[in-house]
Amino acid sequence: MSEKTFKHVGGGGDMIYGLATMKELGGGILHLNSSQGGYFESLLLKQPYVKEIVNHAFVYADWQKLEVDFNLDRFREIDHNIYTILECHAIAFNVEIEYTDPWLFNIEPMYVADIVINDTGKARFPGNSVNWNLLKPYADRCVFLGEDSEYKEFCNNRFELRRYCLSEALEFARIIKGSKLYVANQSSGLAMAEGMKHPRVADLYYGWAKQFPFGFNGHCKLTKKIIEKYLGE
Repeated sequence: MSEKTFKHVGGGGDMIYGLATMKELGGGILHLNSSQGGYFESLLLKQPYVKEIVNHAFVYADWQKLEVDFNLDRFREIDHNIYTILECHAIAFNVEIEYTDPWLFNIEPMYVADIVINDTGKARFPGNSVNWNLLKPYADRCVFLGEDSEYKEFCNNRFELRRYCLSEALEFARIIKGSKLYVANQSSGLAMAEGMKHPRVADLYYGWAKQFPFGFNGHCKLTKKIIEKYLGE
């Protein structure tokens, strides 16, 4: 019996959310564009429902012609102003997902800091639900994961902390898993934290899609009580 085939050309976070639907559809071979595949491949191949990754360097017109059993790009047909990206994928294929269950597995924790931060800055989904000043007293227990420009913007506008330079998505996921708390805006890192159901605070951007956390350990606002809870204080 041949494996089912899937494709997804969305951004990294969109694709990570789409994996929950791929899992429920039985999994199989996942076709990606080359810019996604290299960074995410190791993480994806850890998942028991991802049997193979096929990377393509197609132009968009050729990508549309690629025939698969499930075109996960169909999540865009669902209203992002009503449903989260996670829900959009499931609705597009009439799949019932238990949103409080994880869908990213086999991630070995890697400790770098108690609190892991990722913020993609003002240019992309600038969040407005987190009071970052609450983390200032814990700066020595924090680490920033992200691009150099994002790191500089964060330090200039919020507070200074150390940065860890990433090589791939699997390393990103392992560092999240090894932390006590992950705080981030809408990004692939938040999608990975959601997929693992790791303790997380989402800095929500209300100007675009709804992207709130599902399930236990997921929060939309940062409070001193939440920080103390996960740091064990």
